[in-house]
This record gives sequence, structure tokens and C-alpha cells, in this order.
Amino acid sequence: MNIEKLIHARKLIDFIENEINLELIPSNNCPYDNHIGALFTDIILQAGLNYKHIVSPRVNSVYHNYPEANTVKNFFNLIEADGLENIIQWKHEIKLKRIIDLINFCLKNEIDSTEELKFFLLQEDNKKEFLSINGIGSKTYDYLLKLMNVDTIAVDRHIFSFLEKAGIEARDYHFSKGIVEFAADIMNVSRRSIDYSIWTYMAYTEKKGSNQTVLEF
Repeated sequence: MNIEKLIHARKLIDFIENEINLELIPSNNCPYDNHIGALFTDIILQAGLNYKHIVSPRVNSVYHNYPEANTVKNFFNLIEADGLENIIQWKHEIKLKRIIDLINFCLKNEIDSTEELKFFLLQEDNKKEFLSINGIGSKTYDYLLKLMNVDTIAVDRHIFSFLEKAGIEARDYHFSKGIVEFAADIMNVSRRSIDYSIWTYMAYTEKKGSNQTVLEF
């Protein structure tokens, strides 16, 4: 156990319980956790874009209008037939290429279903290989796991800001993630729920916050 992280975790708990009385909100399951097309559209588009107005409508469109795109092979065949830019209503090449790269990665590793993808990603060596995909970082990795209902934390600027607000230096992604994980475990709450609760709190209290909506999972 990392003693330094534990000390910071207890400081974070004190801040949550005694200074701001943070409301802990249960994190709902993602409704499209078993739909490859919707998942890949979400994790690639969400970086740097307005979630409510740009990302969410496209994710929901893929999920509801293309139920057959629930596996990697089916999504690939659909793209071959209809074109990815038409399916997700997006024209910029960088994000289109990243979705194609994700599909090719899965095909290469014989991953077809979301269950197979989840099992693959939870193996440490496979995680390193997944992170080698251009445009995929630790936050995207953890965010994808969260969408597939794995109890983890995806550190974004809201969590970094929350730690700073609690008087804790947010050094880097993994150090900050470890602090919040320790806090959740000590408080006996799910990591996904503390992540969601912090995200919600910061989204509505930061004066210069983003325009993104609260995610409902």
C-alpha cells in the first residue's frame, strides 16, 4: 500500500465529509454497455467535444438506429456498406480514423463482443497494447471500462480540480486516480459512484466549467 496516497485519501475523505458534505450519487449502468458501435463512437468523439449537443446524439443514433452494430464484425460490415461518416454523422478524418484503428485492433486480436473486449482490456499486457493505439490514453481506457460497468475511475480535469480544491497536489493521472480509489474503498462506496459524484459536483460549481452535460452512468 502506498502510504502517501493513503494519507491524501484520508485528507480527501475529510474534505468530502466535513467541509463540503459531498452528496454521493450512485452511478447508473451505461445503457449501451453491450453495443460496440455506440461504445466506440462515444469514447472517440467525447474527447474535446461538447457531450450533450455533439457526442450524445450521435451515440444514441448509432445505438438505436443500428442495433446490429453490437459486435466488432457487424460494425465493420456496416461501415463497409454505409460508410462510417454517414453512420456517426461525422466528417473530420482524425476521429474517423481512430474508430477504424480501434476496429482493426479488435479484429487483429479476435475481439468481437463487449464481453471479449472487457476481458481483454483487464489483462495488464493487453492494456499496454491497447494504449499503443494512436489517440488512446489512460483516460480513454478507463472511460471505456466505466461504460462497460467496470468499477473504476476515469480521471479528467474535474477530478484534478477537485483534488486541488481539497488541498491535494494532483501530480499526474495515475497518482490522482490512486488517491480517489483509496478514498472510495475506505468509504466503502463504488469507485464509479465517487467518480460520478465528484464530476457532478465540479460540473455545477466551477464558474469556468465546460459546457458538457452530466453523464448519466
